Amino acid sequence: MCVEVASNGVRHSAETVAAISTLNAGYAWMGLNVFCTASHVLGTRKFITSLNFKDWDTIFYNNMLSLPIMIICSLFTEDWSSANLAKNFPAESRTNLMIGMVYSGVGAIFISYSSAWFIRKTSSTTYSFVGYLNKLPLAISGIVFFHAPVTFGGVLDILLGFFSGLTYGYGKMKQSEQSKQVLPTFQPTMSGSSQSQNDTYKP
Repeated sequence: MCVEVASNGVRHSAETVAAISTLNAGYAWMGLNVFCTASHVLGTRKFITSLNFKDWDTIFYNNMLSLPIMIICSLFTEDWSSANLAKNFPAESRTNLMIGMVYSGVGAIFISYSSAWFIRKTSSTTYSFVGYLNKLPLAISGIVFFHAPVTFGGVLDILLGFFSGLTYGYGKMKQSEQSKQVLPTFQPTMSGSSQSQNDTYKP
């Protein structure tokens, strides 16, 4: 009996250690994702402003730099055998899959264009914050439509995200109002014709 209890305790402790290690790996992956996403946004904005890129230029170079990485990773990590291709692209649904891939590619072009435009027009903080806030409707729809478990932490995260969005929007609004109230500290440059016209009307 004691041996059975001890073996159950060892088994449960091993499962606990495995679960904790999986959880830590997930958090590490999330942290790496956040770091890479922030670096990409900041780097993209820096190159857009320094090289005076337009939106289509940003899309072109961004995708062209991503293609070699994706091709190399695909060749080394995926199974390109004929059996695997036949399994993932069956003959009866191959046409529909190809059409879906084309639609997905066209949608990705518009997403890339809107992202490049948003990064160029706004700050990196606003871009990241909007990217965070668009997850709130997904979380709410998961609870309402897909019967996701309602927990205190999940509801608290949604409320914190909602109120942080309101706070950030209010802060940006007050900042824009204060910038409009500041008087200009320099005289704007005038063209030669305007300057000569002003000199004519001087006493």
